[in-house]
Amino acid sequence: MEVNMELRKFQFLSSKSAKSIGLSLPLVAALTLGSLALGPSTILHSAQAAPAAPAKATDKAADKKETTKPAPEPVIENIVNVQPETLVDHPNEYLNKNIRFNAQFYGYNSLAVDYKPAMRSSKQYISFSVLRDHSKVPLSELKLAMVNPKDEKDELTKLLIKLKEKDEIEVIGKVFNTALDEPWVDVLKLKLIKAAPDDKKPEAGSTPAK
Repeated sequence: MEVNMELRKFQFLSSKSAKSIGLSLPLVAALTLGSLALGPSTILHSAQAAPAAPAKATDKAADKKETTKPAPEPVIENIVNVQPETLVDHPNEYLNKNIRFNAQFYGYNSLAVDYKPAMRSSKQYISFSVLRDHSKVPLSELKLAMVNPKDEKDELTKLLIKLKEKDEIEVIGKVFNTALDEPWVDVLKLKLIKAAPDDKKPEAGSTPAK
């Protein structure tokens, strides 16, 4: 009697489990007959066994993070093309306007930072100058301030490190002040147009190639 009760319980559970996992009833019957030889305790243990663990779900959130593209750069509108010398001669005409010009890089300095009437702190900004057209003299009247990038791996940081005198650059910025009747420009974008040739001087005592 006890075996019959356990057998019926096993058949009921097996049928229920079969439906949940998609097994046919004849296959369940075959499994039931095979289990009789194992004894009542084995039957109950088999009937009450936990179903197989489901496959691990992929972490969609992690996948999205890995495939997330960097945010596009903001679009600068209404850009006015101007020559650096023209900007210096008529700074008030370009006040609060976005401007663009090409020039040769001269070097870094402190001309455009820490001046109260046109304040840009040297703790956050770097300052640089460009050369006058067809000259070796810097255009010091043109004040160029740019936010100092914090990420050492950033492409802009790499560009700022490798810039050298006479590299041709494109500058896009906004004239934010005309203190001293000079243009003070927030540099928004900087691009290398053409690198200057390396000036390799022969070492002392060496004979230059003919």
